[in-house]
Amino acid sequence: MPTINIYLARHGQTAANAEAILQGSRTNPPLNECGVKQASALAGAMENEDLDWIVTSGLERAIETANLVAKHHKDAPFLSDARLNEISWGDLDGARFADIKPVVDKVVSQWKNGDYDARINNGESANDGKARIVAAFADILRVARERKYRNLFICIHGRIMRVIMAALVNKDLSKMQHFSHTNCCYHQIQVDLDDDPAASINPEKLTFKPIRIDVRDHLANLAKAEPSICSGL
Repeated sequence: MPTINIYLARHGQTAANAEAILQGSRTNPPLNECGVKQASALAGAMENEDLDWIVTSGLERAIETANLVAKHHKDAPFLSDARLNEISWGDLDGARFADIKPVVDKVVSQWKNGDYDARINNGESANDGKARIVAAFADILRVARERKYRNLFICIHGRIMRVIMAALVNKDLSKMQHFSHTNCCYHQIQVDLDDDPAASINPEKLTFKPIRIDVRDHLANLAKAEPSICSGL
């Protein structure tokens, strides 16, 4: 039974992060100077890990972060998958968080209380995000089993990271807020797969074991960069 080791990392800081601007799948800025430093620190933390595959969302901030990690793992294939994109905050994507905090807080509270279909106008719900990541993880794990990949690096975003941890590790979407994060932190999780190549893979029925959560010691020498007002997203 193969064990798949997954490093689930958040992207480095962007100007939108630094300015407390709500940043969902409709916003696609690059890393700022601080974000590049954070991503370089993350790359250093991953340098001695034997990564078999590097996967990112389809957004520039995640791709740029993962590219810095990939410099230390030149033989590892690189895949960008838009199903791993951040949740869309709809009409509020790109707005200053301080201006729309009550609206966002209301939706996050609804999710916490079990209304996973709640959404901001023209945005995605928690269930929408979950459906995307379950489909993506099914394909990622299938390919990992077929190609005998054992160590995966997946670079994504804050809210969708919470969805993954709550839905797959905790099996309870209401627990999204239990998983803290910052730019370029990572979670390490493991999952055992059936070694029968014909066996189907349903991530919701697998046991994902948390090994290390919210690892950020590699960032210790960098100044705290993200406004605390955004820490709940």
